[in-house]
Amino acid sequence: MREKIYSLSKGLDVKSFAYQLFQKAKQFGIWNPSDIDFSQDKEDWKKLTTEQQETIRLRVSRYLVGEESVTMDILPMIMAVAKKGWLEEEMYLTTFIFEEAKHVEMFRLYMNAIGEPGDLNYSNGLHRETWFETLPTTMNRLIDEPSPIQMAEASALYNIFQEGIQAETGYWTFYEGLKKNNIMPGLIEGIRNLQHDESRHISFGHHILNRLISEEDPEIYHFVENKVRNEWWPIAEDVWKSNAQGGSETDGFGIKIEDMLAFARKQLEVRLNVLKKSYDASLLREKAPQ
Repeated sequence: MREKIYSLSKGLDVKSFAYQLFQKAKQFGIWNPSDIDFSQDKEDWKKLTTEQQETIRLRVSRYLVGEESVTMDILPMIMAVAKKGWLEEEMYLTTFIFEEAKHVEMFRLYMNAIGEPGDLNYSNGLHRETWFETLPTTMNRLIDEPSPIQMAEASALYNIFQEGIQAETGYWTFYEGLKKNNIMPGLIEGIRNLQHDESRHISFGHHILNRLISEEDPEIYHFVENKVRNEWWPIAEDVWKSNAQGGSETDGFGIKIEDMLAFARKQLEVRLNVLKKSYDASLLREKAPQ
């Protein structure tokens, strides 16, 4: 049973990072997938090679799996921050689920426009296991056990690994394959809007993890680092290697698989370095004279 109304008892922390993200989401997150013109994309699609079409089918189908999975599975995280009384974080997360739903719509409208149904079979192996088993299992644990370590795992899996490493690498491949060739302007517009949304999501993930490391347990950093490097990185390798077309070392647009992995690895180091700073700061506070 609720015992207090935080906005009455303590007001809103308007200087908090989560509240500032909430303001940015209201200001910059109101774009409408239905307003995107995919007519040129439809014409561009007809001119692509078979290999290029296959690359786009694979990527967009996998994005749809990911975006819909999060739309369906993110609610336990909202419940977890609510139980902790983190009102500003919960306020921001209300925009998170709204944006993920728009991402589903954007990719689906694009597939409709080019006349492609998409294919769930592209989400196979470790990719399918991650979205259909690992993510919902990790999120649903928060319903009964919203402990700091469970919250850290859920946030790290989605915000840091899937968004901060995998999705960022996916955007890069879209820009390399489509924007540089001046094709698919509607899809590129949607990707750009989506990337702006998810930059806030990634920032939120860093915020939650930094808060857990600083306020709950500094060793959460090592837990997350182990998960990302040793448990989840093999998933990234499997996903990007599967982009190779026809036994080659590139995708349909000639992007090298090794370059995809190098980009993803760089994102991994960037994300973990941010969290390492929180860990180091926590150790310094512990050693400081009282």
